Amino acid sequence: MDLNLNKRGANMIKYDVYVESLADLPEGKEVKLSVRDLTPGIHKYCYKHVMAMVSANQETYPEKLQVRFGRGQLHNQPYSVQVVKEVDIIPERWMKI
Repeated sequence: MDLNLNKRGANMIKYDVYVESLADLPEGKEVKLSVRDLTPGIHKYCYKHVMAMVSANQETYPEKLQVRFGRGQLHNQPYSVQVVKEVDIIPERWMKI
């Protein structure tokens, strides 16, 4: 499923993610994340399981990512993120009934 997440009106797309440490967000390669959509609208606070590219530089990718640690502490530096695709977490064999 190809997502065109950059075209939601004039709003900048924002996500947040919970991680144990910053090592869980490797830069320069695709990583599987569970992100929460913070963009105002009907889907605000919905979780998505995605494959994404992440960067500590806020200007690298068009979407913003707020990083939170285990107890909800907000990391002082926002990251940038590019969602490559949404992934299904339910195994395909369970979908065939």
